[in-house]
Amino acid sequence: MTPAKKNVKFAALLAAVFALSFLTVFLTIFFTQSAHSSPSSYLLNVDDMEIRVGPPPNSTNISLDTTITVDALASAALSDLQLVPEVPIARVYSQVTSPLTYLNTFYPSQLLKPETCYNVSVTIMRTPIQWSFTTTAEPFEPGVGFFLATNSLGVAILAAAVSTAIAAVLLRRAEYQKGQ
Repeated sequence: MTPAKKNVKFAALLAAVFALSFLTVFLTIFFTQSAHSSPSSYLLNVDDMEIRVGPPPNSTNISLDTTITVDALASAALSDLQLVPEVPIARVYSQVTSPLTYLNTFYPSQLLKPETCYNVSVTIMRTPIQWSFTTTAEPFEPGVGFFLATNSLGVAILAAAVSTAIAAVLLRRAEYQKGQ
């Protein structure tokens, strides 16, 4: 095999190692880590509808990185959710929890303010639902899961670069030993 073909094959192999390493690390972080904590839920009975909401009504010491959840008969659209004081919502994740219900998880785009009472309202099947909760006074101390979730792209690139460098050294070493 000519040296040029060897170099192309070597580069293609390293590109495959990088891509596979990146995808493996990134998808693992994406599917297992969250920058938010999940609140416990509380069952409300409104107009004969069972609705689970989180954080529970009148709860205190709620984590500053919490999500807001609504599990009800109809999907609550993002435009339906109102938080006072206002908090921008980065994304909404909906999943089916039974044949007729959807769990909607609202992810704030920033941490909630400490020692703040939040009033939540949402409309479900033309029925207004309201509750409130109060956040903790404790400062937010992120853990490893928060770091991984908020830095997943950088962590995946770094892991892929290290994996590729190790693969390059091992392949060159194997090629050298083969030549002797």
